[in-house]
Amino acid sequence: MLVTGFLQWWYHRGWTDFIKKLKQTFRGLEDGLSISLLLKTLTAPYKQISAYGGGRDSFQAQISDFFDRLLSRAIGTVLRLTIIFVGIIALFLDIVFSGIAIILWPLLPALPFVGIILAIAGVTF
Repeated sequence: MLVTGFLQWWYHRGWTDFIKKLKQTFRGLEDGLSISLLLKTLTAPYKQISAYGGGRDSFQAQISDFFDRLLSRAIGTVLRLTIIFVGIIALFLDIVFSGIAIILWPLLPALPFVGIILAIAGVTF
């Protein structure tokens, strides 16, 4: 009774719960990385820092402010592109490992028996 109950849970409810947890993990990773938001704000200044001279009208002050804003946007763009690149790799790896886990899930209960058979056959690693 215990074995059949375990197998019923493993191949039905356990498997569906496992897939739901994998989906939640993917959605959490996707939400945490916010790739769509990073793409929308790709050229925004780094940490929303924007140089403003506060009424300085001299040409030199305006040029200095312009280059400060340009540098802040360049830093923000490079950081966002790096996070997007790393995020896409992380999402891809999550999909791959989740797929492998879903494929291996039904095979796991048989592993102890396979181990016993291999031990009796004299297979060592």
